[in-house]
Amino acid sequence: MFWSVGVFAMATGVLLGLLFAMYRSLPALDKLEEYRPNVVTRIADRNGQVFHELYREKRFWVRYQDIPEVLRNAIVAVEDDQFFGHKGVRLASILRALIADIRHLSLAQGGSTITQQLTKVLFLTPEKSLSRKIKEALLAVELEKRYTKKEILEFYCNQIFLGSGAYGVEAASRIYFGKSVGELGLAEAALLAGLPQAPSRYSPLKNPTAAMTRRATVLSRMREVGYIDKETELAAVEEPLRLADISGQGPSAMHFLELIRAGLLETFGESGLYKHGLKVTTTLDIGMQDAAEKAVAIGLAIINEQEEKAGVRHDGVEAQAGLVVMDVRTGEVLAMVGSSDFSLSQFNHVTMALRQPGSAFKPFVYLAALERGYTPASVVVDSPVSFPRSDGPGFWKPRNYSNKFYGPVTLRKALENSLNVSTIKLLHEIGEGPVINVAQRLGITSALPANLSLALGASEVTLLEMTAAYATLANKGLYTPPSYIKSVVDSQGTVMEIMAPEVREAVTPEVAYVLTNMLKGVVENGTGQKAKIPGRHIAGKTGTTSENRDAWFIGYTADIAAGVWVGFDDNRALSSRQTGGRAAGPIWAAFMKEALKGMPSHDFPPPKAVVAHLIDRETGLLANKWCSDSVTEVFVAGMEPGEFCQPQAMDGKNGF
Repeated sequence: MFWSVGVFAMATGVLLGLLFAMYRSLPALDKLEEYRPNVVTRIADRNGQVFHELYREKRFWVRYQDIPEVLRNAIVAVEDDQFFGHKGVRLASILRALIADIRHLSLAQGGSTITQQLTKVLFLTPEKSLSRKIKEALLAVELEKRYTKKEILEFYCNQIFLGSGAYGVEAASRIYFGKSVGELGLAEAALLAGLPQAPSRYSPLKNPTAAMTRRATVLSRMREVGYIDKETELAAVEEPLRLADISGQGPSAMHFLELIRAGLLETFGESGLYKHGLKVTTTLDIGMQDAAEKAVAIGLAIINEQEEKAGVRHDGVEAQAGLVVMDVRTGEVLAMVGSSDFSLSQFNHVTMALRQPGSAFKPFVYLAALERGYTPASVVVDSPVSFPRSDGPGFWKPRNYSNKFYGPVTLRKALENSLNVSTIKLLHEIGEGPVINVAQRLGITSALPANLSLALGASEVTLLEMTAAYATLANKGLYTPPSYIKSVVDSQGTVMEIMAPEVREAVTPEVAYVLTNMLKGVVENGTGQKAKIPGRHIAGKTGTTSENRDAWFIGYTADIAAGVWVGFDDNRALSSRQTGGRAAGPIWAAFMKEALKGMPSHDFPPPKAVVAHLIDRETGLLANKWCSDSVTEVFVAGMEPGEFCQPQAMDGKNGF
């Protein structure tokens, strides 16, 4: 007898020692004071419409008082109906589960309270062992000493995994029902409450029948516990399953999103991006983004069909495109399409692709000329010319796209018709340095070699650089760097500091206006007529590179600037019909027609130091009775012609 008592005392001592050692090895609950779970960062457009979420775990923290009572009751009823009465563990449930485990020689039975489930998720591994169950119970008791029932249930409701990537009841409510948790009805709350036991098995998206069966079980428990009556239970059981409509909710603005994600990661780090529940308001206009994606998709479908008929797509490779839109006054990027399909090509043709802009670069040559006293009425002779080659022996003999020469032409006519020879001669007169300088002032950061091929856009640049440069012209010569984020607010409502872009004068308002007026002529009378939109004042320029490898159109109104590039990633040539005006221009116009709906039409206001005069269209001289074809031209005050038309200009030979 004495021996038996001794053995019992020894066993008890060993058990208590083990429990004490296990207690000493428990993780510190103090960590819960600073507990910051991964919370979703929400990305919204400029009008507050959320269009993407960034997360490691999809979770939106919701306070206890904001969790509807019907959902709290459903969770308590099915998971732990004595939650508000016990001290963290229910000994009867533990013994019952332990007996069942011993009987089946396994550790399959649960018997865990809500508090125990929370400790397991927060502090322990998912292993099934007796030691883990003991630790779970010990931790649950300690947790109940430190926190109120409301706090524990709040932690639980925000921590549990509910399937389909949702952590916590708010994320699950949005995923399954497309609404906030506060808007849930009884049947919806019961469905969510039934998910923790087996989120995949009871997922309404994967197994709607099983989900409704489990929902009925939860409703039955709610009636048994006394939360609802029989009539209410039956009505909820009969309620059909109404899930969120996720059709047509495909990814949008993915290239833009990736720029945002990379920028936030660099600024706030991994912890800031995925733990602080940031609300990021971007510069994106989701309506313009939808219009941009539609215009690119339709435009590329037409181009690829044409290329296939022309035999260019013999191996199935499709043309790509990029489109970017900016607010001309703020530099804010309003829309961005980086490729035809982000899932197939994450390469961003707006920011990453270095391509030759072709004739879209020519406005920089004319801008440099205007700064040096030239005017739209200045005349250059479009005639054969040759220059010694810089890359070897022989001579370079530039030609126009039409293989024709046009004799004396005004700068306006040369730009409107995108004459190569005239532009090269103009560049030769003013020098490469001033042109490179003006391009850099407008925001071109890519390398620009100092040679005459600069006039033809032979240097590689990005679509974003070019569009920002054109936006500067629309903004009266003020350059504003492209920006993507308007504000960032953390989950506590603290506004994070975002550095405002630096605005600087790149060119004078007068010179910017005169060039803009010339670029309006490109759209009205020249190579950019495919981009013409009735009732809209548009300035822009086409660009087509050697052998049609790149097609561009960049244009702007007084409010927004947009750039389009089309080409093949492997740099193969497009077919002969795919010029900037024919390939990129229609995409640009299709987008702008949709984007400008409802917006007032503004013309470009002339600065005070700009004057208008009637001139002879051919000679650029001031018009009088001897002029047979006169037109109104704009000049920086003091730079207008000082001579009038002469009678010999009427002899049918134009005096040349």
